[in-house]
Amino acid sequence: MAVLCRLKDPELYRVSTWNLADDPQVCGYWLDLFAGFPGRMEAYLRENGPAGADFDTRWFAFCTEYDAGMQAIREQADRTGDLRTIDLCRFRQALLERFEFPDPYAGVKRRENDLAAKLYPQVIERIDKTPPANRWDLLLRGLLAGNMFDLGCPKTIEMYHRGQIDFFEVFKQLPAKPWFIDHTAALLQRLRGRPGYRQVLFFVDNAGADIVLGVVPVAREIARAGLRVVLAPNRSPALNDIILAELGPLLDRLEDGDAVLASALADGRLRTVDSGGDTPLLDLSRISDACDAVAADSDLIVLEGMGRGVESNWTQRFTCDVWRVALLKDHTVADWIGARLFDGICRFDRAE
Repeated sequence: MAVLCRLKDPELYRVSTWNLADDPQVCGYWLDLFAGFPGRMEAYLRENGPAGADFDTRWFAFCTEYDAGMQAIREQADRTGDLRTIDLCRFRQALLERFEFPDPYAGVKRRENDLAAKLYPQVIERIDKTPPANRWDLLLRGLLAGNMFDLGCPKTIEMYHRGQIDFFEVFKQLPAKPWFIDHTAALLQRLRGRPGYRQVLFFVDNAGADIVLGVVPVAREIARAGLRVVLAPNRSPALNDIILAELGPLLDRLEDGDAVLASALADGRLRTVDSGGDTPLLDLSRISDACDAVAADSDLIVLEGMGRGVESNWTQRFTCDVWRVALLKDHTVADWIGARLFDGICRFDRAE
């Protein structure tokens, strides 16, 4: 694993400066949220077919150890005064893997990818019929609307189970511009500037509408302008995040009937790389060597989603331009940066 070569101060790197233990109420909220994940995941595992005939025995053992582990984390947070969301994520995923439940959300991702793929032609048709000068408003709003599909936040979990995460409805209901942080003008000026970017490294977030209806239309538009775009999903499962093994076949499916996407994939203007990630946050001190090599040749890095660009890496400085784009779906994350729930972030920082 590598430390991202584009970090301004790699020796000072910390995944997040947000210490949950600084606020007992916030700390309790996150501990309770993670304590409840087994109850939510069990339904997905049973629905999608558990691995092995001894599911009930293994699941009971998993839950017993999970509960004990969460209690130990509570006690440690009280004792040390330090707790980060990535610590909770790593604990959860390590235990899932040890008990051979690595991807409880696999079935949900397949289902949501299928649903989004059916809508994809409609979305790109609308984009392609829009004059180039006006396309980016649709693209950015689509990126935020797609990012609503997130099974790690209480509000969006509730909305998902009520059938309320409809891409087009979310698109209509997005906050009016300007968003909480809205550097759209500076971003577009630089994207269209001369000399232009050569390559964009795009760290992506969720499966379903997020990747299919939000990210891919943006990536194909950037590639259409002649830039190279490299999409970097997680290496291994984390909640409903897309992973590399899923993204390649999904892109192959989407290019059927989409000449722009097919051309970008065929000539390498759009490709993928394993980020090395295994949590909903992004630890830039532990990325794959292949991803680091891509970063060295990239002049713009995109941190998409609340986990990758706000909960982690919010204060990091880089030696290339960085674009953070996300919809804030957790009220404590929004509070931490002084925003409101469901505010939009389009933050663009120039290289330092």
